[in-house]
Amino acid sequence: MTTGSTRGAFSSCASTTPTIPPSPAPLPLTAWRAASSRRKSSTPIRAIYGRSGCTTPLSFNMCAVQDLAGSSSEGRPTPRLERIAILAGGVCTPIGQDVDAFWSALLTGADGISRIERFPVDDLRVGNGGEIKKLTRAIEWSRVPDCRASRLLVSAADDLLSQAGARPLPVAPERLAVVVGTALGGVEEGERALAGDEVGRLPRALYDAPAHALKRWLGARGPAITVATACASGATAMGLGAELLRRGEADMVVAGGYDGLCRFVLRGFNGLRSLTRDRVRPFDGRRSGLLLGEAAGLVLLCRERDAGARRLGTLLGYGSASDAAHIAAPDPEGRGIERAMRGALAQAGVDAGDVDFVSAHGTATTLNDASEAKALRRVLGARRVPVNSIKGAIGHTMGAAATLEAILCLLAGRHGQVPATLGLEELDPACDLDLIQGAPRALRPRLSLSTSLGFGGCNAALVLQGAT
Repeated sequence: MTTGSTRGAFSSCASTTPTIPPSPAPLPLTAWRAASSRRKSSTPIRAIYGRSGCTTPLSFNMCAVQDLAGSSSEGRPTPRLERIAILAGGVCTPIGQDVDAFWSALLTGADGISRIERFPVDDLRVGNGGEIKKLTRAIEWSRVPDCRASRLLVSAADDLLSQAGARPLPVAPERLAVVVGTALGGVEEGERALAGDEVGRLPRALYDAPAHALKRWLGARGPAITVATACASGATAMGLGAELLRRGEADMVVAGGYDGLCRFVLRGFNGLRSLTRDRVRPFDGRRSGLLLGEAAGLVLLCRERDAGARRLGTLLGYGSASDAAHIAAPDPEGRGIERAMRGALAQAGVDAGDVDFVSAHGTATTLNDASEAKALRRVLGARRVPVNSIKGAIGHTMGAAATLEAILCLLAGRHGQVPATLGLEELDPACDLDLIQGAPRALRPRLSLSTSLGFGGCNAALVLQGAT
């Protein structure tokens, strides 16, 4: 199945045929560097993307759900929000360490689950997961701390720059921000520090240590923020990155999420009995739990007015809400993720009837899939909207999951296909959704909805538009 390159401008989303158009060559690096050397706040982006920059910070309210129609989901007047362009994406996953390989593997049904080899697992009830056996990108690793999370992030960032065709990014360092999300932070480094493996390990256990490594590698001197909303962290990071741009605090933002596998966390999930000894089966009647995976996913954001046609897509809306129900289980009725979805749709200024595709959280736990399905049915109504989950292919990658799934939504718009839900064989009647199973479906979603549910009742949703 031909997939083509993910670089360059996507074809028109109005087309219903799955034909993949040829991609233009990346812009010459000399043009990027020439623009970057001017060191002005928005001029470099204008030079490349052909539109004037915004120099006036926009007001915002982090606590209010805002939409482009001028009212919140509760009817209160709110400011009009500027849309955010997604210029490129970068990934590091168990099934591919660049966007093209990741996409091809999803379409062909590649299974990234295997026996974990990086640390002992023989004494654990479940020792399988989505492990990246070896980092394969040609990176000068001596410049990156010997920290799993940091190296996953830098690997994804290297792919991001390749997809953008830009080394360095065309923006002054002071105007480049980094916002990353994680569920675990530096847990593995803390574990190694307590074991006395090496002197100097403890600072790498800080939650913001991987973000520090990333901003140093990128040369970014703008805001650098780490967020932790469990498995919704990647979506939260993208939403916060969008706000930094609207406020005028940055001209470009590298945003996304990451998490690496470590023995401490694997033991914890084994203790919760939430890991399956079977395969991961999202929304299947025989599902029996999740498996953890490790990954990093990043996107490059800028204000829409600063971006031309050469983009991956657009972030239209972000919504967040809390269950406040249980530390390790979702609200059985899915009320939190429902509010997050409605908030994201309101911020985007679109109706649920406009959604063409849903990239679901779909962890394959009994509680998550049932509650998420209930929420999706209430939001989408009687209309049958195609849905998939990729956790059967790579496991639950925690902080990285939401960003990888956002990239998936935009790649589906680019390629005119949506991957099947690996592991799903017998749909649970309680999850009465139009799940894509068995084989990829010919579909070019113009508007996608991505959902994320995390421990502690953290819920987030993104509304994404494919490039036109």
